Amino acid sequence: MDIGASVGFGNLGLVAYYYDGEGVGATLFGGNTTTAGGGVDSGVDDGYDERDSDGGYVQATYVIPTGTKLGVAYGVSKQDLGDNDGDSTNILKENSRWTIGAYHPLTKHLNLVAEYNAIESKSHSGITNESDTMSLGAILFF
Repeated sequence: MDIGASVGFGNLGLVAYYYDGEGVGATLFGGNTTTAGGGVDSGVDDGYDERDSDGGYVQATYVIPTGTKLGVAYGVSKQDLGDNDGDSTNILKENSRWTIGAYHPLTKHLNLVAEYNAIESKSHSGITNESDTMSLGAILFF
């Protein structure tokens, strides 16, 4: 199941999206979706169990008078343990990311881009990885 909305009020844009599913993975579609060998949950106790996943994102942008779009976004993807998983597994629990960006149109088809991203991944065993990145570049639309 997923649901989302996008609305605009003049120069302000808002987006929200949410998903919830079983056996779909949290980072890669189909990745680590089931317990004990990766089979499909047949409804009987065969040792396989689909893991629940959910997440979404929110985003706000504003276009200033120079035409530059400023934006901030937060996204998260979570995956629960299955009934057959142990409590100290290194399976992904949550990925999250904050993005702050500026996007300036040079032409109809070319935008300059500056973004900062703060990314965090957590496993069910408590291991956490963090990454902060800065990106400068261009986007070509065609």
